[in-house]
Amino acid sequence: MGRRLGVAVLAAGSSRRFGDADKLCAEFRGRPLGEHAADAVPVELFERAWVITRAPDHPCEPHWRARRFEPLINLRAGEGQSTSVALAATAAQQADLDGLLIALADMPLVPPSHFEALIEEWDASAPITVSAIGEARMPPALFASRYFKDLAASNGDQGARVLVAQGEVVACPPEWLADIDTPEALKALS
Repeated sequence: MGRRLGVAVLAAGSSRRFGDADKLCAEFRGRPLGEHAADAVPVELFERAWVITRAPDHPCEPHWRARRFEPLINLRAGEGQSTSVALAATAAQQADLDGLLIALADMPLVPPSHFEALIEEWDASAPITVSAIGEARMPPALFASRYFKDLAASNGDQGARVLVAQGEVVACPPEWLADIDTPEALKALS
């Protein structure tokens, strides 16, 4: 096929609604929450794989590296998710990739088949493919390289929201897109 894809799992959030604990270290179904998204991504389909994190030596880092994810430290993580999106897009630009899939580390239930479906739809000439619950479009999402510059310039907590709104939806059950932001959400899904 000749196309070169990258994937970035965003894991640099401040977890404010989760309390003082690092939510990615919280146990979810017998393992740290932060390991699940990396395990679900079919890394063999990607030329490059990154996890965007706040600081070096995150407790999940050995697992991420074992799964072939290269940690990228986001020194501006406190400014919002868009800084992680921008860092991932810049890395994808520098690697001269054709597309970048962005996933969230706190969405542990997305199965490999959904990542594959996003790629399949993207390969069928949809320049942006996204996941959705009803009308709400969200990550995981895959962007063609022509959007890297816009992603790299995103700011605030909006990240890629404007581009995601333009994407071709790849249907999936809403429970796959459960986002764990609170201890209550973690407990409800465990």
